[in-house]
Amino acid sequence: MTKEITFILEPDSGNLTTEVSGMSTAVLTDLRDDLGTSQNVNCGKPHKGKAVNLHASNETASDDNQFIWLYRIFHNSVVDGPGRRSVVQVSGCSIRCPGCYVPDTHDRHNGKLVSVSSVVREVLSRSAEHDGVTILGGEPFDQAGPVAEMVSRLNRFNQQILVYSGNTLVTLIARHDPCVDYILTHIDVLIDGPFEQFLNAKTGEYRGSSNQQLYGWKAGYEETRF
Repeated sequence: MTKEITFILEPDSGNLTTEVSGMSTAVLTDLRDDLGTSQNVNCGKPHKGKAVNLHASNETASDDNQFIWLYRIFHNSVVDGPGRRSVVQVSGCSIRCPGCYVPDTHDRHNGKLVSVSSVVREVLSRSAEHDGVTILGGEPFDQAGPVAEMVSRLNRFNQQILVYSGNTLVTLIARHDPCVDYILTHIDVLIDGPFEQFLNAKTGEYRGSSNQQLYGWKAGYEETRF
């Protein structure tokens, strides 16, 4: 198995995040001893402070494009995309990858039905502190309508948007769903593909397993595949 350590340094805070694959327990123990106090993190898991708890909507969900099943929102992530990010984590996943780091997000009802506007307000309230917004799950494309609405509103404020999906880009395009197509053409980056727990070596930044691909359309990426 390939052994790899990636270091992500946050110059403003002095925090250091390490992404590790293929290392023995003994090596990890030595690394923790050398670096000091540590906290285990994975993509989709808050690692600083607490997740924001939005209240369930008391409004009638008569328009599916205005409400979304939300697991949590958290800020200041450096492992869910480039820079420091606010993360919107939806609840509900039809893919349910074995070994998923966040299995609690698989059941939609582990989250809350909240208004899209409340999610957007929370993200924008911290926009001066972050470099972009990441939407992950769960599976965002299981709620393509509400996610498309959220992307539309965030785009009005020039937010850099990255979306994770357990579906491949080819599968998403083949749906011929206008909401899916809107998301794909109005975000900056897509990281696609199911998590494969036996392909977690040499993944590159922001990916959980090496089968996943990173695609960019906007902000200088111009249909680039990484």
